[in-house]
Amino acid sequence: MLQAAKGFAVAASAFLVAFALHVLGGATDQAWLFGLAVGLIFAIAAGFPAIVIWVSGLTYGGSDLARFVYGAGVVVGTGLTLAALWASNDREFAGWHFPASIIIVAVASALILFVRARIEGEPFPQRRSTS
Repeated sequence: MLQAAKGFAVAASAFLVAFALHVLGGATDQAWLFGLAVGLIFAIAAGFPAIVIWVSGLTYGGSDLARFVYGAGVVVGTGLTLAALWASNDREFAGWHFPASIIIVAVASALILFVRARIEGEPFPQRRSTS
């Protein structure tokens, strides 16, 4: 359980640093810093579940804890991605933001899990059926 908390703490801290950089870039009128920070915000939000799993050292679908952590990460990541889409749309929701945030998180997290599997020399992670 402690490893899961570490994963959430690192991912959330990275998001908060990116958010602070975006505020700093906007306040000091540094477009390059603002743009970099916004890119980081989207990347961290979209990949939040996979980042949490990777940092915590858990294996996707490998245990009940890993499934719970990934599911919680999906909820957080989808919310952060939805908020980023809202902010980038002049702080207004559009109907497509809701399904898009789910799709973006799914695709980004799958990509991160694929990269992790390649780096660690393992086959692409798959969910194991419980039946």
